[in-house]
Amino acid sequence: MPAQIATQDALHALFHPRAVAVIGASDDTTKHGYIVLTNIRDTGFEGGIYGISRRLKDVDGIPCFPDLASVPEQIDTAFLAIPAEAAVQAVRDCARAGLKAVIVGSAGYAESLDAGGEARQRELQQIAEEEGIRIVGPNCNGMYNAHHPVSVGFNTAHAKRQTPGGISIFSHSGALFDAMAGRLRMLGAGLSLFASAGNEADMSVLDYMEYGISHAQTRVIVLLIDSLDDGPRFRRLALAAHAAGKHVVALKIGGSEAGAAAAVAHSSRMAGDDASYRALFAASGVATVKTLEGLMTAAALLDKYGSCPGKLGSLSTSGAGASLIADRCEALDVPLATLTPETFAAIDSHKMFSRIGNPLDMGIFGGMRRSAEVPSLLMNDAGVSVGLALVHSMNPWQGDPYRAAMGDARKRSGKPLLVVTPGGMPEAERQTYLDRGIDVFTDTDILLEGIGALMTPPPQPIPESVPARASALPGRQLTEPESLRLLAEYGVRTVPTVECDSAAAAVTAAIRLGYPVVLKGVADGVAHKSDLGLVHVGLRDTDAVAQAFKAAGCPRVIVQAMIAGDLEAIAGITRADGVGLVLIAGLGGIFAEALHDVSTFPIPIGRGFIEAALAKGNLGRVLASPRWKHPGSFDAFVDLLMALQAAALSLGDTLQAIDINPVILGEAGAIAVDALVIPTP
Repeated sequence: MPAQIATQDALHALFHPRAVAVIGASDDTTKHGYIVLTNIRDTGFEGGIYGISRRLKDVDGIPCFPDLASVPEQIDTAFLAIPAEAAVQAVRDCARAGLKAVIVGSAGYAESLDAGGEARQRELQQIAEEEGIRIVGPNCNGMYNAHHPVSVGFNTAHAKRQTPGGISIFSHSGALFDAMAGRLRMLGAGLSLFASAGNEADMSVLDYMEYGISHAQTRVIVLLIDSLDDGPRFRRLALAAHAAGKHVVALKIGGSEAGAAAAVAHSSRMAGDDASYRALFAASGVATVKTLEGLMTAAALLDKYGSCPGKLGSLSTSGAGASLIADRCEALDVPLATLTPETFAAIDSHKMFSRIGNPLDMGIFGGMRRSAEVPSLLMNDAGVSVGLALVHSMNPWQGDPYRAAMGDARKRSGKPLLVVTPGGMPEAERQTYLDRGIDVFTDTDILLEGIGALMTPPPQPIPESVPARASALPGRQLTEPESLRLLAEYGVRTVPTVECDSAAAAVTAAIRLGYPVVLKGVADGVAHKSDLGLVHVGLRDTDAVAQAFKAAGCPRVIVQAMIAGDLEAIAGITRADGVGLVLIAGLGGIFAEALHDVSTFPIPIGRGFIEAALAKGNLGRVLASPRWKHPGSFDAFVDLLMALQAAALSLGDTLQAIDINPVILGEAGAIAVDALVIPTP
């Protein structure tokens, strides 16, 4: 059995081939066998180009041969422009002819949702393993290297000579290639590599991402993804990209929470697909956007300016414009800088009326003669990493002093200063900004998406952890007492709990624990006991405990100390598809799902990152409030989360989810009073 070709070697052959073949060459100008073949030639590839056809001798002068063995030189990669039924054997033939990579463009595999399509995709995977060849797709439209140059694909963009640049695009969607490449041209940016991942029968978006990190001409890696196949690997690659000085920006599509709606665990319902990916990207230092236009704008800005962690300084030629920028920054989660006292005082000395802020209304200064220094003062503030000005088109007498001040601010600060002009402006006027190093845009929200990407914080280091030896999990959902005991082994503080199989035993336990107590029925497979009337709280005497035992209707119960506290929190672990195990934390009790106010973290994650994220949420704000009476409870809750993370790392692949709801916060710190552990099915 041949050894599988190393992924990065295969990708080098794919993006830098010496010779390319199109299997299924055609002289029909509407067929992929014609379009791909002529695109390779017409976009400037200087290597060997061959069609494979038993019928044709050439296609528009491109030589054709009946099979790969007849081609006069070694082919590195081929595009299969043939139906799915024939493509499977053709991939095997390509492998035996010595090709390192092959692009399967046809549909009719797992995406078709029929047994035949799934079987064909499994066979492709088997061929890759047995024969050693690496597969792009299937159900994809090809690749592009603007530097080589080589274009092997049938999208409209494959027929165009793309401007070489620093931006590589790796996408599950091939059909959007022309839209993305066109937007880059509009922004004056250039393309490095493109690959359409398709169904990922063999190579995945992460394989292309890894290649982009080592590709010298690539400075920005753009990911348009449906899902990932390995969240922890993605995180490692993001760290590697950062170390190599490369920037990564992602647009995750299909962020529906529907897949989590039927989950048993609260944590699984609350850490849905979209939240889990956002958490992964944030910890990985990967910029994220919500629109295709924003994706390309972010890529172009990152390519030109690099990362600019920090906050935004903004100004406008009108008060309404300043308010608009503030509103849109809040909506798009773009942080505005709080000016230092020194900057505030210096700018304040120039105003004629009203008050200054960020964004600044330039109208309060009474013209540029009084305020020529203001843009520079704003841009040089220590908290400002990027500047934004909302302006309108101006006559020279009005605009020249303004542009001079803006140009001076850009030059003196060395920071990106960007202009948005929603009404547009004449090209000559726009050029006066460009000449000063100031880029001009017309769409406020799209530009703010790009600015948010510029200011993305760097990735979090992945903590080194040596998990404790995991306890064996049964092949079923753990009961509450089993769950509490397991979590206590990893350092989670849990409520004192006694298991009982009779009313007398329950009374004895209550006396020992001290009234008041809680009694809960233990029923295998029941996740939410309150819904079935199995939870009885505030039991203050023997009769109440005995009656509660009878009402529970279960042969086994637990009796727990009644923990007093002032606030309930939720903590949990869940396995998110494509991301892996994630940790969630937030307000608990009835607020958990009603407000959906939780923080989500891929694990392992450092304590400092957890503390910073919690502090931004409602739970953190409550615990930091001067009126909160238990200052140690925040640290105690984070201690509990770190212990919960340790349990998850130890249990690893055997764990599906953990719920702790509620965690009681108060004078005693943070105590888990109800827990649920669900093994992987």
